[in-house]
Amino acid sequence: MIAFLTLRVLVILTTAMVGGFLTMYCLTIGGYFSHMVRGGQIDELQRTYAPFRRRTGLKTTYAAAMLLQFFIAVAALAADWHQPLAGRCLAVAALPLLLAVHRLTGFTAPEEKLVSGQPVSAADAARYLRLNLPLHALYACWYVLAASWMLVEVIRG
Repeated sequence: MIAFLTLRVLVILTTAMVGGFLTMYCLTIGGYFSHMVRGGQIDELQRTYAPFRRRTGLKTTYAAAMLLQFFIAVAALAADWHQPLAGRCLAVAALPLLLAVHRLTGFTAPEEKLVSGQPVSAADAARYLRLNLPLHALYACWYVLAASWMLVEVIRG
């Protein structure tokens, strides 16, 4: 019982952490990236951000946080199939949804080009500007909804 409760707390915390990160991305760096692209300052952005990203291993850190949340959510769902399941199902679905939407909208390539310092075409920049903040806001809402739902489920017992 204590192990299951610990797992539930961990899945709520990791899901809320990712939701918070995505929310802050929309409010801060994502808005800044869009501002730089909109202002034609892609070279300036890439000159500073791409080396920072490489030097700090940011891509790996980000992937590790996302995968940690996913695997804890899978473990929490697998550990107990009793009701309520909805919050845990939302938490498990979050990363696959994010990856599928990124791929299906064609956002993956322009985003990676921008943040890794690769050449960004006008079409890439337009797609990035059209999708960056709306997609990240969608993902943030999904993760926050999942974390909130699970928290309510735990509180209700």
